[in-house]
Amino acid sequence: MSETERLVQLWKRAKARGERVYLATVVHVEGSSYRKPGARMLVTASGERAGTISGGCLEAEVSRKIRWFTQSGPSVEEYRSSFDDDNEGVPYGLGCGGKIWILMESGPAVDEVVGGYRRALEERVSSVIVSSIGASGPISSSVIAEDELETSLSDDAACLDLAKSALSERRCTAALTATGGIPELVCVPVMPPPVLRVFGAGDDAQPLIRFAVELGWDVYVADGRSHLVRPERFPEAKGLVTLKYEAADSAGGAIRVETDPLVAPGDRAVILTHSYEQDRALLKALLPQPVEYLGILGPLRRTVRIVDEIRGELRLSRDECLERLHAPVGLPLGSGGPAVIALSIVAEIQATGARRSGSDVAARSHSEPIPMRRTQGDTARENFSRLERV
Repeated sequence: MSETERLVQLWKRAKARGERVYLATVVHVEGSSYRKPGARMLVTASGERAGTISGGCLEAEVSRKIRWFTQSGPSVEEYRSSFDDDNEGVPYGLGCGGKIWILMESGPAVDEVVGGYRRALEERVSSVIVSSIGASGPISSSVIAEDELETSLSDDAACLDLAKSALSERRCTAALTATGGIPELVCVPVMPPPVLRVFGAGDDAQPLIRFAVELGWDVYVADGRSHLVRPERFPEAKGLVTLKYEAADSAGGAIRVETDPLVAPGDRAVILTHSYEQDRALLKALLPQPVEYLGILGPLRRTVRIVDEIRGELRLSRDECLERLHAPVGLPLGSGGPAVIALSIVAEIQATGARRSGSDVAARSHSEPIPMRRTQGDTARENFSRLERV
């Protein structure tokens, strides 16, 4: 279960008990910090909490004081590093060397914000949480659905641009003041969980599904073997699909996948059927689709052979096909069993999503060098170039 799911579930339980809830949100960071803007923690009046706003050094302190901080309405509190010499007058110390500003809210404001997360999880509605926290005017937060941005923010072009950027870049955006420090406006995207489509229901798919679900992804498993696509084998999966294949011609030529649609735009997909014919049919169906990630298990020479067989019908060059592929799928974590393979695949998908949103750079320490970004097909093309030189 993801952190967001835990937060929403705790909120539901507290509301059912009629218990007051409080919300702490990281809205700005300077220097190093474990969590970045947009990180949230829900606290109930009885002391239960879900979510994190630091590496463990702030949660207990904020939980104890959030009721007091919000007595007169929302407030923003600053926390600094404990090893700074200039550390007087700050509420609490961190151990990571940075400064964090935390927005604290209670009552109906919390219900609105957490309601946005609930809709993202249960209804797959994308929205933006717009928090006004600058010196001018009262502190406030509102949740605006993606399809209502133009109407709701029609009279505030700057805020509209920030909100759109938050959604398109999938990261927190902010309007800084002229003097720096705490921003006047913070926009946090609230996105539905990523969808992972796993094509292949063998034993090696089971740890992959478990890892992905732990990250909060919605996972669907598809295979042509109905005896493998069973709920008891994949209890964590959001859905199971039995694929249908048929011969492409009466002469018994290559099979093609009949099930449609296989994916939706923005999905993540992994092919691991261990069948050459099924992999070819699936790759032919998936390569033209606008997925965020497409990986295929197996040696690269095998994948290139499949690509060469289907690229003519797809009207794509070999390089164009490889640009859309992660092959071989997964990060190079060394040899191992299904769990290691699953970890390498999930890690690569997560890294790909982080590069798209820019959060890989944002998450690095300021003292670390920022690596050159790689496109989806870099590894496949480079690996094949090495194979050709051997």
